[in-house]
Amino acid sequence: MPSKKFAKFNYLYGLAAVALIFLRAESAMSDVYVGVDVGFAQADMKAEQTASRLATLSGSTVTYVYDEAVGYLRGYVGFPINENIGLEGGYFNTGSLDATYTITGASATESYDADGFDLTAVIRGDDFKKGGIYGRAGLHFSELNGAASITIGGTAYNIASQSASGTGTVFGGGYELEKSGDGTGIRVGVDFYSSIGGLDDADFTLFYAGFMF
Repeated sequence: MPSKKFAKFNYLYGLAAVALIFLRAESAMSDVYVGVDVGFAQADMKAEQTASRLATLSGSTVTYVYDEAVGYLRGYVGFPINENIGLEGGYFNTGSLDATYTITGASATESYDADGFDLTAVIRGDDFKKGGIYGRAGLHFSELNGAASITIGGTAYNIASQSASGTGTVFGGGYELEKSGDGTGIRVGVDFYSSIGGLDDADFTLFYAGFMF
């Protein structure tokens, strides 16, 4: 039977090992950061083409107004691989881009919204804790939601809109202010998301500002 002294030694050794593991994990996790970006997404709804299609289908003049930009929100988690390169995974969501079409006094609105996940590599000119210029590039998986038809004055017209999901590329960049003493940083930037919903002609340009913690 082991002595009490030996058992006490093993107990202390076990506590020291657990503490060491915890400190190593805490050190690694201390570099993990989270952030929130808020801004607006600029996109071409192809409203002019839709109006032309409606005019052909209805045999009437079609007038229209449409949104060129919509609110945008992205939350993300990042982890530095070294001083200059990191990985970020995020979820983004846009508000509704609307276009209203009018035929002989009757109107109806077509709406699009998008959301998805992205995974990007972030390259910084300096240590990520010191801020500075950064660039990022990667992929997204997203969904674009829209109606397949629009009803104006009791008549439904197929406008070839759709809901679609798929992958596309992400690239962009911006500037990060040096983190303050409490670890908070500020980021401003511009990103380009191609092929939202996997559609070749559905691209968003995103202008944003945000906080990193």
